[in-house]
Amino acid sequence: MARPRLHSLDDLLDVAEQLVTSSDPAGLTLRALATSAGASNGTIYHAFRSKEDLLAKLWLRAWSRLGELMNEAPAAHEGGIEAVVAVSLVPAEFVRRFPTSAQLFFTQRRDQLFSPELPADVAEELNATQQCFVDLLISLARGVWDRGDREAVEAIAVCVVDVPGGILRRALLEGRSPDEATGRRIEAAVRAILALDPPPPQERGSR
Repeated sequence: MARPRLHSLDDLLDVAEQLVTSSDPAGLTLRALATSAGASNGTIYHAFRSKEDLLAKLWLRAWSRLGELMNEAPAAHEGGIEAVVAVSLVPAEFVRRFPTSAQLFFTQRRDQLFSPELPADVAEELNATQQCFVDLLISLARGVWDRGDREAVEAIAVCVVDVPGGILRRALLEGRSPDEATGRRIEAAVRAILALDPPPPQERGSR
């Protein structure tokens, strides 16, 4: 009979997430993770090829968790403004359901955690997650304005990324959890933004 795995990838990522969010990410090492997780160095180096690989997988898991919740949110609405409002409220739910992942995602800059030079499989996963998010933005923009151009998509990004991200980042840095008032502020801001049509599409010639 095969021996059960004592340290799943998610277990190791949970420990690493705690280490990264409780101190300076620059101080994280694979050996420190092994010690904190009670795992052998071999187990850690089998799961993560490098510190950058570990940090990229941490970011990817957090982003995937948020993305899954965002993609589920419009299902209860037939597009339009209500779908955008629903998606804009997801980040606050993400903080409540996955507080440590949210702390990592909203308070750490991706470009400071790891470089673009990543193993091909991790880079492909990041690109796929990015594309799913872009597809969601385009779908929401078309639902509100019947447009999928850059200006319309950027207006949606302000609603579901900039507004909730800014409000939640401040709260997390101050050690506060989102409350009912947080959701009301996000919703009010998003509805005000959606009341204005985005600029007309701009022609962009090739260079």
